[in-house]
Amino acid sequence: MVNLMNSESKIIDMANKKKKVFDQCASMHFKLSDEYKRLSNIEDALEIAISVILCGVTFLDCEKYLQIPSEYSSLIIGFVSIFLLAFTLIKQNLGHKQLCEKHQIAGKMYAKSKLDLTAKIAEWSINPQSDIEMLSYLDDHYSTLNDLPQIPEKHFPRLKHAHQSKVEFSKFLDNHQNDFWLICRIKFRFGIDTPSKKE
Repeated sequence: MVNLMNSESKIIDMANKKKKVFDQCASMHFKLSDEYKRLSNIEDALEIAISVILCGVTFLDCEKYLQIPSEYSSLIIGFVSIFLLAFTLIKQNLGHKQLCEKHQIAGKMYAKSKLDLTAKIAEWSINPQSDIEMLSYLDDHYSTLNDLPQIPEKHFPRLKHAHQSKVEFSKFLDNHQNDFWLICRIKFRFGIDTPSKKE
């Protein structure tokens, strides 16, 4: 009986570790998605701005209003047009908008899996099941997550640190509910008045 309980406890511990991994992966994917979205918005804004300026200059009499000879103005418009074409092709090749969407979907799937596993762990704690059933559930329900976009190795340490910082800051906020947001950020960043550990 003791061995059976220890076995169940180990599998539940394993499930809890997997849940923490899901939480971290969701956080990392959402942060990457936000970064790619920001880059995509900057690229779109720049592309629109250049296009509007190019259209405006095309119909502007540069020799009259800007004191630029017509041959030079035509040359400038040509170079700007080439730059705009090159910029558009580079933007499409980088695919920041598509990467944003992929990591957003991955983050949602990991977040959903975390909630599902949390409910399942609670269920197993109340109504214990056999080791085979629990392990089978973990393998069958979460194996598809391996097909999601992976976190690039070069970003992993930074994103992991960001997730851990987010978790600790969330705990910090629980103990500083009456402080202003900016004050909380400063206190947390410089380690001032860190939350005491609950006994």
